[in-house]
Amino acid sequence: MESLANLALRRPHKRDLPSLGRDALAGVISAVVQIAYCISFSALIFQGALASGFSLGLAAIIMGTVVTGIVVALTSTLSPADAGPDTPAIAVMSVLAGSIAAALAAKGASTQAIILNVMVGISVSTLFTGILLFGLGALKLGQWVRFIPYPVIAGFLAASGWLLMTGGVEVVTQSNLTLSPASWAMLYSPTYGPQILVGLAFAVAIVVIGRLVPDYLALPVAFISFLVVANVILFGFVSDEVRSAWFLPSLGQLTLWWPISAVMQHDVDWGVLAQSSAEIGAVCGITAISMLLDVSSLEVARQKSADLDKEFRTNGFANILAAVAGGADGNLSLNGALLIEKSGAVGRLGGVFAALVCAVVLFAGADIGAMVPKAILMGMLAYLGATILAETLHSPAQSSLAEWGLAGAIMLVIVNFGYLMGVVLGVIGACLMFALSYSRIGVIRRHLTRGDFSSNVERAPEQTRLLREEGVRLHVFWLSGFIFFGSSNGLFERIRRVIDSQDEKPVGYVVLDFSAVPGLDTSAVLSLIKLRNYCNEHGVILVFSGLTEVMRASFQKAGFFTSGQPHQVFATRNEAIEWCEDMLLMYHEVGEASVHSFESWLTHELGGAADMSRITPYLERHEVNVGEALFQQGEPPDSVEILASGCVAITIKDEQGRPIRLRRMMGYTIVGEMGFYRQVPRTATVIAEEPSVVYRLTRDSFDKMQEQDPTAASVFHKLIIRLLSDRLEFANREISALL
Repeated sequence: MESLANLALRRPHKRDLPSLGRDALAGVISAVVQIAYCISFSALIFQGALASGFSLGLAAIIMGTVVTGIVVALTSTLSPADAGPDTPAIAVMSVLAGSIAAALAAKGASTQAIILNVMVGISVSTLFTGILLFGLGALKLGQWVRFIPYPVIAGFLAASGWLLMTGGVEVVTQSNLTLSPASWAMLYSPTYGPQILVGLAFAVAIVVIGRLVPDYLALPVAFISFLVVANVILFGFVSDEVRSAWFLPSLGQLTLWWPISAVMQHDVDWGVLAQSSAEIGAVCGITAISMLLDVSSLEVARQKSADLDKEFRTNGFANILAAVAGGADGNLSLNGALLIEKSGAVGRLGGVFAALVCAVVLFAGADIGAMVPKAILMGMLAYLGATILAETLHSPAQSSLAEWGLAGAIMLVIVNFGYLMGVVLGVIGACLMFALSYSRIGVIRRHLTRGDFSSNVERAPEQTRLLREEGVRLHVFWLSGFIFFGSSNGLFERIRRVIDSQDEKPVGYVVLDFSAVPGLDTSAVLSLIKLRNYCNEHGVILVFSGLTEVMRASFQKAGFFTSGQPHQVFATRNEAIEWCEDMLLMYHEVGEASVHSFESWLTHELGGAADMSRITPYLERHEVNVGEALFQQGEPPDSVEILASGCVAITIKDEQGRPIRLRRMMGYTIVGEMGFYRQVPRTATVIAEEPSVVYRLTRDSFDKMQEQDPTAASVFHKLIIRLLSDRLEFANREISALL
């Protein structure tokens, strides 16, 4: 019954009239702002020689707002939501329109043909944007888009903001601004100067009004107030000749754009469109980036997690529909979603009502361009551009001067040379910055000598002492991360300095552990070849461990492990260190280290308070063959073994029952004392790896020794305590070295 109740809670409820009223009012407010945006955006794209295409472009932008608005409102995971043309994408689209127009004008094409090709370019960019967004969502690549470096995003957004601001001025002057001072001279003329001042006043008014009224009302209040006041003054107190300069030319009713019909009936210059493929790709890319930023920001604002892949799929589908229906690029809008929410919308119908109001304006055919002064359009664009620049400067995290420098360089390149060059610079710059930053981290995670870290082999005391004394001749380097051209030379220099700095006891062995290295490039192999040659000159042997098959093949091809080279390779770091220890002992094991017998060692360890003869009667001598177990994991701890010769391995079984070797113990040591003294079952299995001789002290014999010869028992206790203390001391030193 409880599960049925939970399902009932998730069942959609019928909408009441107050909720519908709130959604409808929010939709109307949002639609007013969207229409204002659309007018400004169309004026930005269709200016100068393209001015006669304003109404056609405005119809396409509003159509895109209607289609994407309905689809996104009904499917978004961040409801209530709204959609429409995004500011950065429109800025790029204006560059696309200018590129197509310039190429066709050079060919002597008519104004009508130029406008037709610009509209086709907008439709093509919208279609490819939809395909890109849908593909990202369908292939579940949404999370990968989040990895775009922030300097690249900042550069794109800053360039878009600047282009919007300068584009607003171009809407007023109906001319292109260039680096030439002559193109800026008209800004001070009696015709355009007052319009620019009014536009700037409108942009400032939006900010000021936003501090007096709720945020969602700032833009509508400023827009309607300035529109009413400006029209009253222009139509009531200004001559027709002066007033005409304040408005876009009257172009009649809005005309719907049907791209399929236009492509079939008119001549489209596909060569020019192909030449503008960089700008078309920039529209697609900047829309994806803008949408990612909008979704991420909306997640934070609403404290809700969105399904980014679903957002990409639905927005992609919406753009494909918009392209077919003659609409322009559009997507989920952060500002639109916040506006419609703050306007009182409580559900998905808020966005639907906003789109429907825009549809009414579109199909009613009002000549909107002749009603809104260019100064207000310029102020709208200037406000949006300044907002984008401000948000870009407000970095989400502390950014370095290099990151800001790259972002600024991308912005300047885009503004002056186009988005293609900006993309190239962004990719190259981001890669170089990453390589430089990553190379500073270094690939050496830890560096120790044998004096601080040993293999999992417990050796005789004399051998242990010798390895501690000669441990500085064996260096172990733990490597991590991908090794590439930026970090491989640092690895070589670090090892070279270690080799050069040791004179008294020269370095003999260098262990390089690649267990945490996922891969390396050719530059890394070349640096290690240089290291190999340097080691050959100084008599140092390189010992590799943890290599993958691919890395091992690379080193094999480079001649590291050929018969003429002394360098070695092992599967694990422990095996590599163990081999180096054996080589050190083979070279240095003379005198005291080789003449001790088991009897003399045990007598020495007992300390003279009790000689060998007092202990021997309680010990049982056993010869153990290879593979024979001294005791098994889980058995009762009824004895302790003194290893006189040979070698044993301590193993445990994992969850699948497979044996795992923990430690290897050579002669002249004691095994099994932990379970014996704690009286708990054996925690591991001990198996002979070589023919071995052990002396076993059973619990019964130990009890007899304590009863018959307390002094011998006390000495044996001290031997165990000293042995455990030595093991603990070395383990503590290893742990301290690894921290």
